[in-house]
Amino acid sequence: MGVFKVSANPEVTVFPTSFPGPFPWLGGSVPSESKTQALEEYSSFYLDQVSDLNASSLHFFDEASVTKTTMNRRYGNATIGTPAYEIQRSASNANFTINLMHSCLGVDYVSVIEGASNGNELLLFFEEAVGITRRDGSVILERGDTVIMDNCPFHHGRFTEMALRNMLAEYGVNLLFQPAYSPHLNTCEFCFHQIKAFLNRNQMLAENETEIAIYEACSRISPQNSVSYFRHCGYLI
Repeated sequence: MGVFKVSANPEVTVFPTSFPGPFPWLGGSVPSESKTQALEEYSSFYLDQVSDLNASSLHFFDEASVTKTTMNRRYGNATIGTPAYEIQRSASNANFTINLMHSCLGVDYVSVIEGASNGNELLLFFEEAVGITRRDGSVILERGDTVIMDNCPFHHGRFTEMALRNMLAEYGVNLLFQPAYSPHLNTCEFCFHQIKAFLNRNQMLAENETEIAIYEACSRISPQNSVSYFRHCGYLI
C-alpha cells in the first residue's frame, strides 16, 4: 500500500507553558523570528482573548493541499509503479486543496477545490459556511462565535481580510488570527493528520476518487475526536 506523506509548513513556534509542545509530525526546530517581542506580545494577547471565550464558540479554519505526484519523482513513499500523495499546509502545485472549519462538535464545513487556494476561494468558503445549518436547525456560526485562522499571506490580502471581517460581522461572528509560528494552536492540524491516516488505509479509493476519499475522511472526525483535539491544543471543554 502507498503512504500519504505530511509535509507541514516549517514555521514552528515557541510554545506557551499552558499549551502542549510541537506536533511530532511538524518537527522541533524553533526559528528566531518566533522570539520577537512583537510576536510574544501578540501571543499573550491571543491567549488572553481565547481564555475569555467558551471553547464551544471557537471555530478553527485552515487549508491543506493534496498533491498527487507523478511517477517520475526521485523520492516518495508509495507502492512501486504507483503515484505517491502528499498532504501539505500550502502548495502552489496542489491537485486539490482542503478548506476546513472545525469545532468541538466535529467538522463544521469542508470544501475540496481543484488546484491551490487563494483569497477569493477563502471568501467563497465563508459565504457558503455562514448559511449552513445543522440537522437540528441551528446555524453553524452563531452570534458571539469566533473564527480562528493562521497567517497565510492571502488571509491578510489587501481586500480579503477586510471583506471577510465585514462578512462575519454581519452575522455577529468575530475573526481572530492565531500567532505566527503557532500551528499547535489550531485544531485543524489534528484533522489533517487524521485525514492523512484515512487516505493511507484506503489507498485504492484515494487514488481513484480522491475528492470522495477526502470527504469520507472528514466525516470520520467525530465529536469525541474533536474534543480530544481541543484539549490537546489547550482549549478546555
